[in-house]
Amino acid sequence: MLESIINYFANTWHQALNADYGIMLFCIIGIATMIVLDAVTLAISKARHQTGLDPRARGISVDGSSALPGKSYLSERQALAGRPDAVIYEGGFIIPVERKPLARKVRDRYVAQLLIYMRLIEEFEGKKPPYGYLILGQNCRKVRIENTPERQAWVDSMLNEMRAILGGMPAKATPHESKCRKCDVRAHCAFAGEAVAGQKILGTATRSSAQLKQRATS
Repeated sequence: MLESIINYFANTWHQALNADYGIMLFCIIGIATMIVLDAVTLAISKARHQTGLDPRARGISVDGSSALPGKSYLSERQALAGRPDAVIYEGGFIIPVERKPLARKVRDRYVAQLLIYMRLIEEFEGKKPPYGYLILGQNCRKVRIENTPERQAWVDSMLNEMRAILGGMPAKATPHESKCRKCDVRAHCAFAGEAVAGQKILGTATRSSAQLKQRATS
């Protein structure tokens, strides 16, 4: 009788230990899962902040992110390729985002790059993006670039010119003096002298205009 009682309490104690172990294991797994989810959320948030994305935007891809890997587009039909810094889903459209951390203002080359991304997205995603975003500077200033027929025609003109140059048409460089002066291949460039001459002509014209205005007011 005593032995049966002892065996009963021993089995009950063993079952209780097993139950406690199961509960403890479940709690450990739950805590580990929460830690992993927090780390993933933090990584996504950090990547979005670096690209200047609105936290409310639904991210599809962010270049350099392991949580939302960047997306590349390669079109044989258009002979174009691109990899946006980020792609988001907004208002029912897939929107490209391009980050320029050192830029202070919108430049034509940034706009052209974004317009190329819009062409690629239209081909591969099946829907034309109505706009894209440029994120400028350290303060992540967001500039919306509309995807208009006029802008795409402008891109067409540049693409046609590049293809003509590849086909043998002579290329004509128009360097700016300040950029030309810092260029590593300036000593070997046939157009370096034109930049200096153009800057001198511009300076002379500016001084002459200022002198004329001074005479007119005196």
